[in-house]
Amino acid sequence: MNIVTVPFEEPLTVCINGETVKIIAFKTLEHGNIKFGVQAPRSVEVHREEIYHAIKQKMLNSVTE
Repeated sequence: MNIVTVPFEEPLTVCINGETVKIIAFKTLEHGNIKFGVQAPRSVEVHREEIYHAIKQKMLNSVTE
């Protein structure tokens, strides 16, 4: 895992399989919380981790049925 320090509202650009994804962290009014903006091509799916795992599990279940 890489640890990268970036100021709030400054983009972090990542290249994934030739696709460019920009991630921006925003402060919120709730103490201890931040929000992320993600700009990615439509061909790149973006999900929170628990949603990603639920999708993968659903796909695995449909293959085994």
